[in-house]
Amino acid sequence: MNMIGLRQHNTRHAAGFTLVELIIVIVLIGIVAAITTAFIARPIEGYVDLTRRAALVDSAESALRRMARDIRIALPNSVRRINSPGGIPGFALELIPTVDGGRYDATSANPCAMLTFGSPDAEFDIRGAFSTLVPPISSTAYRLVINNPDATPTGNNAYTGTGGVITPAATTVTITRPATAAACAGDPNGDHINLSPAFTFGSGSLRQRLFVIASAEAPVTYLCNETAQTLTRYWGYTITADQTTVDTDVELVGAGATKARVADYVSTCSVTSATTDVQASGLVTLDISLADQGETIRLIHQVQLDNSR
Repeated sequence: MNMIGLRQHNTRHAAGFTLVELIIVIVLIGIVAAITTAFIARPIEGYVDLTRRAALVDSAESALRRMARDIRIALPNSVRRINSPGGIPGFALELIPTVDGGRYDATSANPCAMLTFGSPDAEFDIRGAFSTLVPPISSTAYRLVINNPDATPTGNNAYTGTGGVITPAATTVTITRPATAAACAGDPNGDHINLSPAFTFGSGSLRQRLFVIASAEAPVTYLCNETAQTLTRYWGYTITADQTTVDTDVELVGAGATKARVADYVSTCSVTSATTDVQASGLVTLDISLADQGETIRLIHQVQLDNSR
């Protein structure tokens, strides 16, 4: 009986682990874990960096594309800028986007089809039909612009509203198609325009060009604030002669602007042109850098301006 009990005791003792064996196992597991982590951590870090970089590039490209679209459809000579508005590094880029355009009739023998200058005119034709606007339309939501010169705070242009360049905000613009204006149409395929009250356009365009803007959309400002690291779009506020009175967030919101963030993480941004005056140049260069957690990307985009009148 004693031999059996001793054999059972020895068997139970042999089935356990010693403290040394346990420590060795823990050390080996730690070594394997450290080696595994070294192989896995670097690819994970690379993936996170790549994802962050891709997000920055996508954000910058989207911002530049949005700005480029507005610049391309801007009313000729309406693009203007201020560097470091309010003393804050960055820029304020303002423009008046157009919704449609055409060529007015200046040659027809029919007096109600031809647009006259220097005296009130209540109706005239355009050559062909508008591409975006679909008549019949009768509203104060649209304003007509002809022969807009360079925008200066004291000049005759769309911003000052003087010189017979732009119809007043209260003017009702009515647009009809040939089927409803055939008796007056100088061009059988042209849309017909009525103005109420009649408006006196100051001077004609060399190319007989007419532009339509939407009061609810114009003007538009892109405000880049390097201190806040933001690029924001403002639109639908009161058209103002002097840009310096609407070149900060407080001033734009106070003028009735709606705003939307275009990009975050903006470290540097600039707008330049071939000359010191952006209105006189046919090319605008947009330069923006975005930075996040040590990752920085920079994109440069050039946009062609249509400043012909």
